[in-house]
Amino acid sequence: MRGRCLSAVGAVLAIALFTLAASPCTAVLRTVLENTASATLVIDAGHGGFDGGAVSERGVSEQAINLSVAQRVRALACFFGVQTAMTRADEGALDYDPSRSVRENKVADIHARERIVQSISSPVFVSIHLNKFSDPQYHGAQVFYSANSAFGKPLAEALQSALISGCDPENRRQAKQAESSVYLMRVLTCPAVIVECGFLSNPDEETRLADENYHKKLAVCIVTGYLRYTDGHGG
Repeated sequence: MRGRCLSAVGAVLAIALFTLAASPCTAVLRTVLENTASATLVIDAGHGGFDGGAVSERGVSEQAINLSVAQRVRALACFFGVQTAMTRADEGALDYDPSRSVRENKVADIHARERIVQSISSPVFVSIHLNKFSDPQYHGAQVFYSANSAFGKPLAEALQSALISGCDPENRRQAKQAESSVYLMRVLTCPAVIVECGFLSNPDEETRLADENYHKKLAVCIVTGYLRYTDGHGG
């Protein structure tokens, strides 16, 4: 599912950079003239189709936001010469079969994502998700990494730093190792992270997450973090 850059990349870039005109993220973006890394950034929009993911109290669903952010990450990454692939390029789930149970389809979907990553040479896996918790006070993006690659932690730390400086300077969260119960983080051996872009259970953050302009802001931060990571680790 390796693909070409989305159309109107220039427009997306212009809007995104305008959004973060005063952010430390843009200083890094302006200095990166070309990215010639051999790795492929595999952008994974979490959930999809029958599996909507987390839903806020006001009915805002995770899956569409994940896809929107992922598409903007891909467009901006392409602009900087990054090789990209997407696991989920539309609203549907992967390998869906209506004759299967929900559980069977969830298993099929996650295994399809695994196969896509394993089919790519030198993948770097970034999965886009949203968080939800019973207590609405919690907020802030957080990045979780697989311990299977030594490069997972520095990738997560670069992304976490960019998200804090560009989206939420009050966020005190740190990059953290993913639980072994998270299938893809357990089985993938490439650098692999999950970016939880914020909490749908926090009313203020839910409002931002429902705004497409904020999706652009998140995408700029994610690509900034990725470019910082590749600059420091040779792609």
